[in-house]
Amino acid sequence: MKQIIVLSSVHPWNDSRIYYKEVLTLINAGYLVDYYAVGGRDDTLPDFPHLTVTLLPRRSLANRFLTWRYFLQEVKRKQPDAIHLHDPELLFLVPHIQKVSRAKLIFDMHEDFPSALKSKRIKGVPVPKWCIKSIAKYEKKRLAQVDTILFAEEYYKEHYLDITTYKEDVLNYPFLKEELDSSSKFDVTTLVYAGAIHEIRGFKEMLEVSSMLKERGHVFQMLIIGRVPERLREWSAEYLKKHELGNYVRLKGRLDLDTLNQYYEKSDIGLALLHSEPNYLKSLPTKLFEYMSFGLPYVASDFPLWRKLMMDSGSGIPADVKDISEVVDAIEILLNKSQIYVNYMENGRNVHVSRFNWQHEEKKLLQAYELLFERI
Repeated sequence: MKQIIVLSSVHPWNDSRIYYKEVLTLINAGYLVDYYAVGGRDDTLPDFPHLTVTLLPRRSLANRFLTWRYFLQEVKRKQPDAIHLHDPELLFLVPHIQKVSRAKLIFDMHEDFPSALKSKRIKGVPVPKWCIKSIAKYEKKRLAQVDTILFAEEYYKEHYLDITTYKEDVLNYPFLKEELDSSSKFDVTTLVYAGAIHEIRGFKEMLEVSSMLKERGHVFQMLIIGRVPERLREWSAEYLKKHELGNYVRLKGRLDLDTLNQYYEKSDIGLALLHSEPNYLKSLPTKLFEYMSFGLPYVASDFPLWRKLMMDSGSGIPADVKDISEVVDAIEILLNKSQIYVNYMENGRNVHVSRFNWQHEEKKLLQAYELLFERI
């Protein structure tokens, strides 16, 4: 039985892609998995044969060297057959791992990291271009030293054509959901967003949308699921109070996958109002595919790639996020025209069942592992 060590220094242990999709797929396929990731409060750990979960403290970047050192110690002690890395910062460990172990190395690319850095701020200051270029160069150097690269988005690989490392797209589609329970909806029309909470991910726009929907006389609730950063908590509390939205907007915090799916099941319309940042323009957010799987028509940012998906699948309506009234108009189409709503719901479900589901992707994950161990 092959032993796999799965490492993440930043993701929570119950991350949907890492744990629910990849780790569980690996143990179900007969691999022995030691999984290391960040713990939370009141975690109830799974009890599966051939799986060990080790929870790590959440550390600042300045202190994460403690986590990295611990990873190296565990790799040296356990001598696994393969090591599956999930964070760009862990590429720093590649040459050190290769000194203490003969394990095969897999890097799982969750995002276009250099492009994502263009949107990040460090104490309010943008990351300098020279720094981003240096990081991109270093990333390529380390990726050339691993055995397999997995891409969560198809477009990522266009940046790495000059690297000969074996590559595979393992897209972050939701689990196949063959049937819906349409009887479990909330009593009031419910809009839902689930994911990271940030200004560039449309947090403020969603609250503005709720205010305009209220002004137009709609009865609804908006569920925003995800951890609200400290800097936005006071602002959102004041906004909700000022616009009397306490009975309309619910900030639910981060939820485990099962609870999140229950909210999706009971909701009516999905939202994905992200800004036109470099890392978003070329990638398709997982939430769009999650909405399709639960038969939720959605309103999403009008980016060319996103618009193409929405038009091809007939599952959602694009809108200019900078124009709140346009977003609300799109939502009202789904609220007021029942046959249009049903068409979007059915179209989304059809493409989910036929194409956009994890059952297709897990086969590629397992094939990548089989090829990994076949190569000398």
